[in-house]
Amino acid sequence: MMPSFLNFFQRIYISFGRAKSSKPSKLYPENLVRLCRNRVDFITIINEAIHHPNQSWDQELVDRIIQFVLEKADSGVSVYSSATLDPLDHGHAFAVVAEGMSQSNFRSTKGSKRKSSCTRGSLIIPISCLPKTTYYDFTPKNNLDFYPANQHHFDLTINDVEELAVALLDGIKQGSIAWSILGNDGKFTGSYRLQAAIAYSHCLQAFGKLNPSAPPSDWIDGKTVTASEQIDTLKYLAQTVAVDSPNPNS
Repeated sequence: MMPSFLNFFQRIYISFGRAKSSKPSKLYPENLVRLCRNRVDFITIINEAIHHPNQSWDQELVDRIIQFVLEKADSGVSVYSSATLDPLDHGHAFAVVAEGMSQSNFRSTKGSKRKSSCTRGSLIIPISCLPKTTYYDFTPKNNLDFYPANQHHFDLTINDVEELAVALLDGIKQGSIAWSILGNDGKFTGSYRLQAAIAYSHCLQAFGKLNPSAPPSDWIDGKTVTASEQIDTLKYLAQTVAVDSPNPNS
């Protein structure tokens, strides 16, 4: 596969060192967030990587990274930018909400409570951990259904999937790659409600009051979810009704 022109310039840019630029750019993120949908497979991989006796990785573990983290893809692997390695970073929160918004059972219109088994795992990967055979493209239009996450969306092109899988395992074991477990109840510190509340707070700062009946004019529809439903779902996930105080003047 021929790399895109952005890939070409990206490699030149990296070669000369991103650290020379003091101004952050959407095109050159600090870290990339990858969401994994199966908590059981995810936490098993994390535990095995951390406690592995050496860094000569078993092929079976490498294969599970490819299957469950990268979903056997070599291009178009969806990731989101995060300014820090902290799962409380709003870029991470946008990634979590965007990934959940793409599933109908997470949206407010369904009206059914998500099962406690609906959990996720996330990796927060510094750009420096990516091997030279993996490239990232800034692809806001490929974000699905949560508009504020558009400017955080990237796609990975992977020319050597095993090399990337090994790099991820190395980063997890060494602690250079951060990870988080996301769930629906108190057992998980990285709960969906907390992540949605972080995203909601940043959306308030960026767009002002969020009213599903009258979305901000610059908040656009997603591919399958309208702007109104996006906002309604964000408020639903953040459980804003539970914390809103009644207006004494109403």
